[in-house]
Amino acid sequence: MKIAIMTDTSAGMTPTEAIARQVTLLAAPIMFGNRQYHEYQDLTPADYYRLLRLTKSTKLIPTAPQLSMQTVQTTCDDLAAQGVTDVIVIGPASGISGFINTLSSYAETITSLHVWPWDSRGILTVMGDQVRLAAALAERGADVQTILGRLATLRQTMHVGFAVDSIKPLLRTGEVNPGHGPSGAQLLAGKPLLVFEPDGKIRVAGSALRLKNALGDLLDLLAPDVAVQPTLKATILNADQPELAQQWLMAAHDRFPQTSFDVALIGPSFGVHVGDGAMGLAWGQDYRELLDPATAD
Repeated sequence: MKIAIMTDTSAGMTPTEAIARQVTLLAAPIMFGNRQYHEYQDLTPADYYRLLRLTKSTKLIPTAPQLSMQTVQTTCDDLAAQGVTDVIVIGPASGISGFINTLSSYAETITSLHVWPWDSRGILTVMGDQVRLAAALAERGADVQTILGRLATLRQTMHVGFAVDSIKPLLRTGEVNPGHGPSGAQLLAGKPLLVFEPDGKIRVAGSALRLKNALGDLLDLLAPDVAVQPTLKATILNADQPELAQQWLMAAHDRFPQTSFDVALIGPSFGVHVGDGAMGLAWGQDYRELLDPATAD
């Protein structure tokens, strides 16, 4: 048995990191009008947010089409030619993408190897750390069931929330149900707070008047988990807001000094959902704790 790990760039993983971790990385497509780009290939986060701001007056709305099954099929056939017998495909939460559900139906038509679809029930770091765990375990010779079991353990500890300038992109794509959570008037009054539920769907959790207040609300959500496990790994997520991200980072460190915080960008494939100016917080168990301590990297 030879196991490969496949994901796409919505995991927040760059091609350089994917190569280093022996992860098969598919570039998520992004559409601006009639032009298609591919995340991290010909559209960096900086390029995406610059385009977004330049086209704001034209009301050109970017979208993130689902990866095609033909792309997955071709990639699986290439892996099989390299001796791979099983591939675990880790995708974004089903609440924002139909990719994993589509793949689950399509997988039986891929005969060159065995495909194991896995819903990360998250995005960016939440998804990326599941990829990192799976890749490290595969490198150490773990079998498919062991990897999936560890992924399930990690996924149960992971959470992500966002503060956005506008909820309109999510309402337009149907990823947020306006009939749940605060009223429309409340949402328009400030910065909507969004959280991923355990099933991977997005819920409106409230609204903050300013982003500074939004950080406090997100850290309040983190607090119960820190009380149980102070050494959680957490990430400040930002839509090309480097200065604000550093302010959030310092404030988070001040409140929870025992928790490890870092900073990561919200890439184009999720940026189309949350828009310019979004900020977020992701946290969970450090995936390295689920590896053999003697070999953890």
